[in-house]
Amino acid sequence: MDHTDTPSTILVIEDEADMARVLEVNLSTLGHRVLLAGDGAAAAARLQAGRPDLVLLDLRLPDASGLDLLRDLKADLATAAVPVIVVSALGDEQTVVQALDLGADDFVAKPFRTRELLARVATALRRRPTPTEPEPALCFGPIAMDRASRGVVVAGEAIEFTRSEFDLLAYFVANSGRVLTRKLLCDQALGSGGAVLERTIDAHIRTIRRKLGEAGRNLVTVWGVGYRLVEVS
Repeated sequence: MDHTDTPSTILVIEDEADMARVLEVNLSTLGHRVLLAGDGAAAAARLQAGRPDLVLLDLRLPDASGLDLLRDLKADLATAAVPVIVVSALGDEQTVVQALDLGADDFVAKPFRTRELLARVATALRRRPTPTEPEPALCFGPIAMDRASRGVVVAGEAIEFTRSEFDLLAYFVANSGRVLTRKLLCDQALGSGGAVLERTIDAHIRTIRRKLGEAGRNLVTVWGVGYRLVEVS
């Protein structure tokens, strides 16, 4: 059994008891250890007790904003690398983009198909780095990426990237000069198998450009097709 099949600890932050129970039963059936939190305070206590392998986060909580909780989770070095899948009835594009900008790895709108959500969970867990796998460094202009530590240095400054942002940027660096379609980025860079909407790629690209600063100009849009990473004078 490789690491992608190893049972994981998944924290479900969901205030609707019936929904939480459905998620718990389905995830437990796959062998995962499921922790439940019905509000922000309980979620904070769970996170302080130990880092989960994945978080499923509802945005409507009785005592806190799910987006604020996501912001705090990604700002804490102890939990910043934990992948987060937002599961919410607030599925409008503005909310999706905001969640992705705050560091969410994926967004599933309610109501959802259980098999689709489980596929996205498997994808998020599959993208965890394997400690024994060699992870060569990647460089492009002022961008230096260490795949082992998942660290990024831009013009000598260390920059924090979410898991999805790092995977996308690494794919661009490894394929610099090539035009990469949104579908290709979904399938190959994120390994979503179609689980990630192509429009979410655009949101990730905007955030990556912002974090890269001046180097963000090298990530150019190929209108009607996708993006590519090129030298820009």
